[in-house]
Amino acid sequence: MYSIQEVSERIKDLRNFNDYTVEEFAKKLGITADEYAEYESGEKDIPIGLLYNIATVLEVDASFVLFGKGSTQRIATAVYNGNGIEIERYEGYSFISLNADFVDRQLEPMIVTIDEGVTPELVKHTGQEFNYVLEGALRVIVGEKEFYLRAGDSLYFDATLPHAQVAMSKSAKFITVIQK
Repeated sequence: MYSIQEVSERIKDLRNFNDYTVEEFAKKLGITADEYAEYESGEKDIPIGLLYNIATVLEVDASFVLFGKGSTQRIATAVYNGNGIEIERYEGYSFISLNADFVDRQLEPMIVTIDEGVTPELVKHTGQEFNYVLEGALRVIVGEKEFYLRAGDSLYFDATLPHAQVAMSKSAKFITVIQK
């Protein structure tokens, strides 16, 4: 299970191992040193896009950053009945990783569940992103635009723009695929 404090400590250890100062590492991530320090101390939860950027800068598998163990599968990895690795980012926002055990993955497919009333921070990351709504209604903010999606609707967008998903029903469940 995901623990903010464990992830923050792991990132700090990896940063130190790579001989980056807080300032150098923050600059590589495109954020301020103060903001990075809040993430590394565990004071502030790290957005998922930033976690993947951290893994890229450190040249480690994102699974190692998140769970403390690297991926092992090189040919294929199967997730049966939606039983991937579940991560509760915070109350009302969770996702299931559908490929956490695949080495050198280029895509990050996840099943995300967001409860009504939860407003995630706007995030941005490299690559592109695809959202497909499975249940409920979802508002997706991408840059200056908003898209309203229901079950069966999808959206493909430039993930370098600030974006967030917000449930417009009791909860919304959707598949997201992030290109690294």
